[in-house]
Amino acid sequence: MTKQLALLASVVIVAGVAVLGWWMHDRPRHPHHDKPKTSTGEAAAIDQTDTSVSMIAMLNAPDAATPCETAYAAIEAERAAAKLHGGNSMFTWVADKPAFLAQCQTLPPEAQQCMMPRYRRDHADACLQHRPPADVLKKLYAGAPVVEPTYAR
Repeated sequence: MTKQLALLASVVIVAGVAVLGWWMHDRPRHPHHDKPKTSTGEAAAIDQTDTSVSMIAMLNAPDAATPCETAYAAIEAERAAAKLHGGNSMFTWVADKPAFLAQCQTLPPEAQQCMMPRYRRDHADACLQHRPPADVLKKLYAGAPVVEPTYAR
């Protein structure tokens, strides 16, 4: 009796899988599954300019002794992540650490805090008011230009 129940259960399972496979096979496909959204060339360009890995590295960089040291550590983390990812850094130039720290420390305390990516993310409105002047930022780093991908229409 136990063998018969086991055989019946096996037949029911196999039949259920067969019916499910037949049902899924005949379902219409969604258009977004049929073809890629971007061409190979566009995908390669996106991969080279994708900054999400770099941004995550900056946000996850450890806190240091001062806001300026934390900001510099975040930039170092971004550059290391970009190199590891095989992409481009968001910075074309960054002052060496002593020059960066010396210039950053001339800023008011509120502006120094806003140099830290996590603080800037969490206090966006306040950091808009305390953004360091452009001439000071130029002495700290130069950002890479943002390249927008062009999509075929």
